[in-house]
Amino acid sequence: MKFQNAILSIATAFSGANNNMVDAKLWNLRGFGNANNNNEVMMKNDEVINHSGSLVGEELPSPSANMGELFLSEQQGERRLPKKKKDKGDDEVEGASKKKGDKKKKGQKEQKIGDAILEGAPGDAAAKAGCDELEDDVVDQFRRILKKGENGVKKSKANKEDVSSGLCDSCTTSEERTEADIVASHIDIMVEVPDDPTCDPDDKESCIETGAGDDDTLTPPEEGEGASPSEEGEVGAEFEATSRQLMDGRRLTGNTNQIGQFAPLSCNPVEFDCTGAAGLSTVVGGGPVVVPCGTCLVYDLGDEATIGGLHIIGKLLVPTNYKSTLSTPYVFVQGELEMSDNQPISEDNTSMKIVLTGNTDVMFTPHEPVAGAAPLNVGEKPFLVAGGKLNIRGWDDVEGSGTTWTPILAMAEADRLHPDPIVGETAARTALPHLSNPTITCPNKVVHDFEGGVDFSVWKGGDGNVLSYDEASGTLTATNLRRDWQGFRLDFTKFTKDCPLTQDATYLVTIRLKIEDPTLEDGAVSICETNNHPDHCPKLGRSIIKAEGKGWLYDDKVRLLPSSIGRNNEWFTFATEWTWDENDLTDTVAQVFYLENFKPGQILHMDEFQFELPSSKSYAPVEDPCLELVVNGDAENADGRGWHHYPMWSGRTDRFIPTILEETVDGAVNKYWHIENRVWVGDSLRFHVNHQCFIRGYKYTISLRARFTGKTHPVRYWFEIKGDTATKGYRYNKPLSCPSQSAADGWVTCSGDFVVDEHYEFTSSPEIILVTQDENDSTGYVDWDFDDVSIKFKSGPAAGLEVGGSDAARWAVNSDVHITSSTLHGQDAQDGRVKAVSQKANGNVVLELENPITPVFSEKETPGYGVEIAVTSRNIKIIGEDDGTYNGGYLQVFHTPGVAQVIEGVEFFNMGQTSRKNRFAIQLLYNGNVEGTSISSNSIRQSNMRCISVDGTANATIASNVGAGITGHCFYFDRVSADNMVIDNLASNINNRINWNNRINGWDDYDADGFSIWSPFNHFIGNVAAGGHKRGFRYYLDYWTLGEDLIKVDGIVRRSPMGTFKDNKAHSNFRQGFLLADFEQFFQFRDPENVPVFENLSAYRNREQGIYSYNCVYCKFIRGFLSDNQKGIEIRRSDGITLQDFVIQGQTELFKNYVTDNNSHKLCGHSGWTYEGIHMMGTLWRLGHQDPGFGIRVKNVVLSGFDKEKEYYDNCPSTEPIGLSADTHYGAHFDYKTSFENVTVDDGRGIILDGCRASSYGYPDIVINDIDGSLDPDMSASSGALVSDQTYMTGLFGDTCKSTAGCMSYCAGVCLGMFTLFTERYGTENYKLRVTNTASTLSVEIPGNVRTYNERWNTYAYD
Repeated sequence: MKFQNAILSIATAFSGANNNMVDAKLWNLRGFGNANNNNEVMMKNDEVINHSGSLVGEELPSPSANMGELFLSEQQGERRLPKKKKDKGDDEVEGASKKKGDKKKKGQKEQKIGDAILEGAPGDAAAKAGCDELEDDVVDQFRRILKKGENGVKKSKANKEDVSSGLCDSCTTSEERTEADIVASHIDIMVEVPDDPTCDPDDKESCIETGAGDDDTLTPPEEGEGASPSEEGEVGAEFEATSRQLMDGRRLTGNTNQIGQFAPLSCNPVEFDCTGAAGLSTVVGGGPVVVPCGTCLVYDLGDEATIGGLHIIGKLLVPTNYKSTLSTPYVFVQGELEMSDNQPISEDNTSMKIVLTGNTDVMFTPHEPVAGAAPLNVGEKPFLVAGGKLNIRGWDDVEGSGTTWTPILAMAEADRLHPDPIVGETAARTALPHLSNPTITCPNKVVHDFEGGVDFSVWKGGDGNVLSYDEASGTLTATNLRRDWQGFRLDFTKFTKDCPLTQDATYLVTIRLKIEDPTLEDGAVSICETNNHPDHCPKLGRSIIKAEGKGWLYDDKVRLLPSSIGRNNEWFTFATEWTWDENDLTDTVAQVFYLENFKPGQILHMDEFQFELPSSKSYAPVEDPCLELVVNGDAENADGRGWHHYPMWSGRTDRFIPTILEETVDGAVNKYWHIENRVWVGDSLRFHVNHQCFIRGYKYTISLRARFTGKTHPVRYWFEIKGDTATKGYRYNKPLSCPSQSAADGWVTCSGDFVVDEHYEFTSSPEIILVTQDENDSTGYVDWDFDDVSIKFKSGPAAGLEVGGSDAARWAVNSDVHITSSTLHGQDAQDGRVKAVSQKANGNVVLELENPITPVFSEKETPGYGVEIAVTSRNIKIIGEDDGTYNGGYLQVFHTPGVAQVIEGVEFFNMGQTSRKNRFAIQLLYNGNVEGTSISSNSIRQSNMRCISVDGTANATIASNVGAGITGHCFYFDRVSADNMVIDNLASNINNRINWNNRINGWDDYDADGFSIWSPFNHFIGNVAAGGHKRGFRYYLDYWTLGEDLIKVDGIVRRSPMGTFKDNKAHSNFRQGFLLADFEQFFQFRDPENVPVFENLSAYRNREQGIYSYNCVYCKFIRGFLSDNQKGIEIRRSDGITLQDFVIQGQTELFKNYVTDNNSHKLCGHSGWTYEGIHMMGTLWRLGHQDPGFGIRVKNVVLSGFDKEKEYYDNCPSTEPIGLSADTHYGAHFDYKTSFENVTVDDGRGIILDGCRASSYGYPDIVINDIDGSLDPDMSASSGALVSDQTYMTGLFGDTCKSTAGCMSYCAGVCLGMFTLFTERYGTENYKLRVTNTASTLSVEIPGNVRTYNERWNTYAYD
């Protein structure tokens, strides 16, 4: 009988007949054994067994020494050191193996590997060498492979019957994973396996667990793909066969591994003497141009030259700063090409430009024989270096030369525009001239305020109606109302006869009125409001009387709405708008306004009647119309004597119109906007704004105060700006979403910024509306009050950018620049051209651009995580001709070991050929050791396929290069690249032109990462990935080692020590900033100090995880900064993690205000995505006795800002500083041993981890040991533990535990361990585990948790 997962050492135990309990003291032992590695696949199950209880308690002394420590696991297991190897030279590897218990050497295997990387290793090498050979230092082996070797390497064919996985089935131990383990651990990726092609990056619901989308390339095999431990041998063969089929199916024609190496030509001298050399023109004829071997020629062609091809067998020297454009279908370099430029970088200073032309394939024949290379079809537009040397120096790295890219220190804003006013639309009108006497000025308004009496020649009451004037109050009164047509009448003819009305102009009518109904008490609701029926509400009408024979008398009427009528015998204001069209004004002899439809017996009082053209109060100031877009948003300065709603309006004039009300607060009178009688979520204050003020790059601040009455349920709302745009059709933009508020909150202020982009470039004045949520017909609609509504200019587009003066030392006027994205999308990067460069007193310079750009985050606003600017022009250019395809030129250094190439300061434009193998902008293709090579300070723009691809090449320096607008991966390093220094490179705006259907079989450029890294042997320092279509850095170590043309060679790279990885940054990537997958170096050395270290990483504004760690064993993350990511760092299938010296921020208000309302630009882009700072596992992934034995240690970490995202984006299901994975709880309880030290969690809710949510995932018993008490909410404990707030978790500790937010409890002064007890699966459903603290006699009863298993994986009575 096997106990696969855990054994409980019990001192005393009994089975209670009545209560089915097991009583045990706290002595425990974690399980050992390789079988535990299969827990993931064992999750796929259908049969239920009982997992009885997990315990957390104070650790008591272990009853025997062999139990060891429960928590601190660095002493667990032996540390297996790498075996020493004899070095028999660069061309030989000695592999020695020793079987268990047998110290006798079994023999040696010698293999010549000078060019083995090109030929592939024998498939049975590992099997013949023995298991222990796998522990050899793979780094040394690779480095010897990459050294310069000899031609004519002996080839070996792999035996298809052998299992060449690098493992021995016959002697696999717990230290080495079996084939089944590989399957179980997702190591089914023979080559660069794609994401699920059905997973849309904008719709990842099917590709995620509960947070941001998991990495689809790391998907475990479906049920049936793996095998149980008992089927291990069969599975190994099946898996190997499947892997070989997969590899064979992905090979392309045109493989290069059979081609030999190129060497410097024997006919050329070691150093050329070009003194007095002839000109290239001497060999130019009508066809291809050849520079003869042993000869140096000097380039002397004119400004424009076209040739039939250039083959440099000798040496071609281009004089420094020589200006010429050379068009050629190819460039072959078997000798040497030298050119240089030392001018300031500017399009005006373009010197040598090589344009690769044509779309027909070109044949290359080596000058001296090379195996497999006579001749070679090298495709179209090649720039091929085969045995030759490039010495191109367009940007020497000397003092004072500056840098190719630098952070933006600050922005210099463009001036705010002042569009010309449009009369009647953005500016007030004036009245038309007097008809009979031009010297008389017609007024813009007619006011009857009755202060000096009443003109009864124009005011009437209708037949039988009595009008009277109260001199004391200055009011006009109508009494004796008996008919509905009685009321107030104003003969308007006298005014319009001499002062004509303006056709189609808006006129405002404002009436101050009081209705007195003797049958009602003062303050009672009017009959209009009570009945809400048109027949019971007053109406304001207009009669237009035509001349005889010119038409009929006709009327227009506007009903006074119940929402605007005051209470009985109380003053109120009624406001409306009128226009006159051409028909209204033609042949009109009389006009009358009348107010009627009152209840008989009512008494009417009018205090004022005002008729006017809207004044300047109703328009933005003409001297600065774009400073504040909202007119009278505070309701304090309206027309109509301060009471007319214009220019605000209603979308439902039959239900409500905006009304100005006033209140007295602390002795001050305040006016505000009131909306009632709503029946829809969009019933709100509405207004138009000047569309000319929406200039791309403008930043506006939206703010308002709001409150509501009428209902008790909370309500949210958003600010919507909608209208027709120039390029995006009709747009509904939501620049501001306001959090939920209740009636009891009173006035609540909501504000935020937004930046004008193409979605706001309206063709006419857009409409502003406030749209509510949480309202419908069943809940009812609340009455809203609004005040201080504002859309105010904050900043303009960036006309200039401030950068360090020394950094931009070579940047000059008329140079192109690239600015990285400030959003979650790399496509939001921008390009510009420098118009002027000015020096500042502080030593910085300001780059003035020809055209302003959208504002970006600079170091001023976001210190340490602003965006970058790069100069993308170079004076030396290599360009692929634009022939309407995505097939530009390509530069390739091919099979040329031992030759130092210098390619510095070159602009590569329209290079690379989409979805074509080995047709990349720049490629070092299996050159072995090229020490001294420098690929630096280059600009790769609009590449159709990658930036720089390093394949099978070692000891090159890849530094300060800029890639922008790239298809496929930008920087790529294959599995056997080694010892390359990759420093200070910038990758930006990687596009998605490649998809699953047009990919290169075997490669995954459809993922389009900034840095795609498959080898652990290189060094990455100070690089920035800003805008990967998928990821910024994808650092993935495959189990298999694939060489040229994806041929498998020996070695397990994921268990090899990695090079330096520090000071790298990732931002604006559509998925992860850093994907770090499959680092198993710990299994090679068993030394917790000799493990992968990721140092000083920064990840911010990435749409999913900042750092995504997958299968990282004993990885250390030391120093770092994470901000504005969906998840700061996610730890999956990873044990032994150290997270130290990190600052982890949630969503910052600055970024929230910057993004548009497009969901893909926002965090929480999907309703299922949780928002977390640290997303970790709850269950250990490996349980072997030599495995790390703990989950994660967190030290010196600050988490903040995770209490705001629910307010910012209410579609997030939760926002937590720390969250747990929902799909790795195979243990049915929490056993991810975790310790925190000096951890600060700044959360206004008091939440560190949501235990309620975690419990729903299968973690009812969380334990986080707090080494120094920093998690104690009272800050009084010197140490303790944060545990699930369950009685069985806290009951043993008395009053030392206190409940905290999020269903958690903090227990001071305890240090807790864990163990798991598995019971027999049948008949134990109701068992509980009773645990007693013998010192205090306190006890708890722990319920069991049921686990589900597949019989195929486990048939034992005990799990």
